[in-house]
Amino acid sequence: QGADRELKEEIGFGARKLKILHNLSLSPSYMTHMAHVVLAQELYPERLQGDEPEELEVVPWKLSNLHELIVRDDVTEGRSIAALFMAREYLAGRFKPA
Repeated sequence: QGADRELKEEIGFGARKLKILHNLSLSPSYMTHMAHVVLAQELYPERLQGDEPEELEVVPWKLSNLHELIVRDDVTEGRSIAALFMAREYLAGRFKPA
């Protein structure tokens, strides 16, 4: 429910299907915070009011072109990059969530 709500607030889409793929840590020996990697599928337009100071720009990108995305200077957040690889591998049937 939280992932679907965040999608609606952040990018203006809801998801009919959500699948938890994995949990990620920024620094397992230093921080206890975990990020949940959730794959959202069957998106539909729906916006909820969020609390972000500015709206995000949504840039569609094909997972088949992931190799082009990760070399861009404006794509540097490691958890996001890892999540994209997990989603690509899951959708290709090469990754099974625990």
